[in-house]
Amino acid sequence: MTPLNQLVDLAMSQDMAWHAGQESLTTSLLRPILPEIVDTLGRLRLRTDAWIAQSAAPPSYPIGFCAVIRDRVFDGLLGDPRVQSLIAAGLVLKKVFVILKDRYFQNAMQFGNLYIDVANDTVDPAKPWLEWMDVREVPYENVGELPTLIRVAESYHRCHAFPNVFFPLLAPVVPLLLIAEDGRLGLLHFQDGGFLKDLAHGLPHLRSWLAGPARLLPPLPEPYTAQLQRACGGNDFAVFPFEYRPCSFGEIAAQADDYAAAFADSDRHDAILGVLNLVPVAIRSLHTMDLR
Repeated sequence: MTPLNQLVDLAMSQDMAWHAGQESLTTSLLRPILPEIVDTLGRLRLRTDAWIAQSAAPPSYPIGFCAVIRDRVFDGLLGDPRVQSLIAAGLVLKKVFVILKDRYFQNAMQFGNLYIDVANDTVDPAKPWLEWMDVREVPYENVGELPTLIRVAESYHRCHAFPNVFFPLLAPVVPLLLIAEDGRLGLLHFQDGGFLKDLAHGLPHLRSWLAGPARLLPPLPEPYTAQLQRACGGNDFAVFPFEYRPCSFGEIAAQADDYAAAFADSDRHDAILGVLNLVPVAIRSLHTMDLR
């Protein structure tokens, strides 16, 4: 089990699904003490809000803090003795990342067969902070097909998406560029989880997208293309950590072949991890360039 395998397993674990084996445990053990669990979640959320406030939270808080809030509350929940006893009895508690109502990217939790969102107010602060329901009642889908991701991302993030045909090594991992509402050019990156789940199966979602839907997207507008070339065309890796080289969809597919081959060879896993570690650097670098 290499570090990359562990990341892939973690990414796959964040899919949500109802499990028959969890139903009797959810009904007999979790639901009877749900009011107490909700009280605990409330205390943890208040502590999280206070902790974030100490870090100079923006006036728009909690908007955009979905993952931070979920992760902090989740960690606190793991330390609760009642929750520990439920886990010891066989109930599964895990983080999930799903598309909700075909409109939102949602960082939430699954506890047994219950969906629990402790950051329900991070898009609209007027909403209650907590939402929970049976997994079977949740209008969701797990992250997978790129056309769905693009449709939801353009609405959710108020941006326009374009194929990343400028950085071939990066493109299979972050296949999209965006122009934000304020006109800034950036990388459209959700989480590494989508790439990692696809990588585990040989990147079929990416390949399908490259073969068809990607070719229907508009190309990056020429003024942005020119700015990107001026900013990154010198391939100074201190400026941007990936090679700038305009490429075709076929070349990106060939790069995907190399990623799939590298994943099949554990001796090459560090190369993939190296790319993943550079993704946050690339996001920050392009944001700092402020190309508009």
